[in-house]
Amino acid sequence: MNKLLPLLAAAAAAAGGILSLINTSGITDVSALRTVSKPTEVTVSGSLEAVKITDRHVVLILTGGGFKITAVADRRTLEALYGPVTPKNFEATVVVKGLYIPTNQTLVVESILRGCHSAYPQTPANTK
Repeated sequence: MNKLLPLLAAAAAAAGGILSLINTSGITDVSALRTVSKPTEVTVSGSLEAVKITDRHVVLILTGGGFKITAVADRRTLEALYGPVTPKNFEATVVVKGLYIPTNQTLVVESILRGCHSAYPQTPANTK
């Protein structure tokens, strides 16, 4: 039991350190979300596995280190900012910011920071 206590303390410290790193640092890899247990604001980078565009949403499947998440963005918001959205607009690596919900491994996208609309120069469609 005496040997188990230091191991448990070390494991708790490591988990807390990872969560702290995700919350306070810049961009982290999708794989770091594996240890998140409660909804958390994050900025993550992941390899783009798939893009699905519906009438209402843009759904990105992002992977990293053997872990996969679904990032969901509002299509109208993206199109207001960038113009028409197609799968060709996305690069192999995408960086997104938003609220990660670990119970269903979903990230509600607040903004796409990298890897979108770089296939062609595009001015914002909505200029106020």
